Amino acid sequence: METISFLCSPCINEESSKTVSDAISFCFECKEHFCKICRELHSKFPPMKDHSVIPCTQMTAFPIDILNKTFQCDLHPEERAQYYCSFHCNTFCFDCLTGTHRSCSFRKLSDVSKGVKESNSFTEIQNQLAMKYKSMKNLLNKIERLFRNKEAEIEKILTEPNRTDLTINGIEEVEAFVMNVEKLEIEPSEIHIPDDIITLSPAQLTVQSDTRAISDARFTLKEHIDIAKMGVKEPVIIDCTIFKSGQIIAIEQTHTYLLEFTSRGKLNRNVKISSQALGIEAIDDNLSAFTESGRDTVQIYNKRKMSSILEVSIRDHCSGITKYSDSNVVVGCNAGGLVLIGKNGEKQKFFHTKELMHLNQNICLTSNEKGEIFCSFSKNNTILSIDSRGKLRFIFENEKLRCPRGVTGDGNDNIFVSGYDTNNIMWISNDGKNSKEVLNSNNGIQNPRGIEYHKTLKILTVCNYNGRQLSIYSMQ
Repeated sequence: METISFLCSPCINEESSKTVSDAISFCFECKEHFCKICRELHSKFPPMKDHSVIPCTQMTAFPIDILNKTFQCDLHPEERAQYYCSFHCNTFCFDCLTGTHRSCSFRKLSDVSKGVKESNSFTEIQNQLAMKYKSMKNLLNKIERLFRNKEAEIEKILTEPNRTDLTINGIEEVEAFVMNVEKLEIEPSEIHIPDDIITLSPAQLTVQSDTRAISDARFTLKEHIDIAKMGVKEPVIIDCTIFKSGQIIAIEQTHTYLLEFTSRGKLNRNVKISSQALGIEAIDDNLSAFTESGRDTVQIYNKRKMSSILEVSIRDHCSGITKYSDSNVVVGCNAGGLVLIGKNGEKQKFFHTKELMHLNQNICLTSNEKGEIFCSFSKNNTILSIDSRGKLRFIFENEKLRCPRGVTGDGNDNIFVSGYDTNNIMWISNDGKNSKEVLNSNNGIQNPRGIEYHKTLKILTVCNYNGRQLSIYSMQ
């Protein structure tokens, strides 16, 4: 590891000092480096006696950007974090103490960090990191060996032209054989297709999927979760997503919270976000993505820590979001159509379908394994679908579905849509030609917003009663 040297901060700042000594230690609280003399003076002051000081030789283990982030307040980056909130699981500065965390239970960071290095958890993490480092080192050595072997193979091929010529000749013979096969004419009467390898056309597949979904889509109310009774004043939840574990994360609009519910429907924690969010989607077991419309960004969140690990700037008002593949998401924009975002935040593709441009309204999205995307337009009372190339597939309208909001897949390439004004949930076939009302006011549906169906768990969550309740239905 490269050795990095530091100069003593007080010596640099002291104008009368003619020489500047090399630093031997670093104070996390003061965020300064000290030489031997300044280190001794620093430790003599009672307020600084309990500061966390480490040798400079250990500084290479902490990248400068991580050290800087450690001291920053999340909401006020220019301010130093001094306190820790156990409810929100984050650090904050003095300004936050009189504002966001006024009624929270908190402790000083210096008190929280006492004894951390001596704890069993810290030792366990150190051991795990050491094991990971050893594994990575072994992997790099293995890659180096493979690379050297491949270099040797390439060198061998380059020094054996005769062998290469034989390979090329063999390929040419295969190509000639294929061309002869293509010229063969086969009489239709001589073709026999075994029963076990019959291939259905896309239209036949759609009919099968439609029929199965219409007959099976029967839901039973499992639970109504009253958000207000859980301590959230005048809540409005507008969208939600379900993880494989059964945990649910919902967007609360009034207070700009993310609400995390256990698989049993209990509120586990609420996390403050910086601006209004409109759509959320689970990416895998521990990651979710949501559109932060107030900042025109997409945030990728770690579910366990409930904190952002990646921010993607869209530069357009964004609303709906849906998982498009294993690690990609599609985001609905106000003016620029739909944008496909890769796992590292890169914009991979734009869907500039005419009907999706300059919408000037929020939309909800879902997609299926075929790469088909479905969009709901509450102002137009329509559902629109495009294929993976951005070509329009259909536009659905029905008098029984007014002001459509949430849209989610049914696990068979069809969709469920919530009707805000019609107080119902409607099933729509993949081609948009068939539809059926599966839930209505008789089943407890009232002004539904975002919805999410999990095909493995067979549960449908509804942001119900204009966002005051989260209703969970199970499929029979």
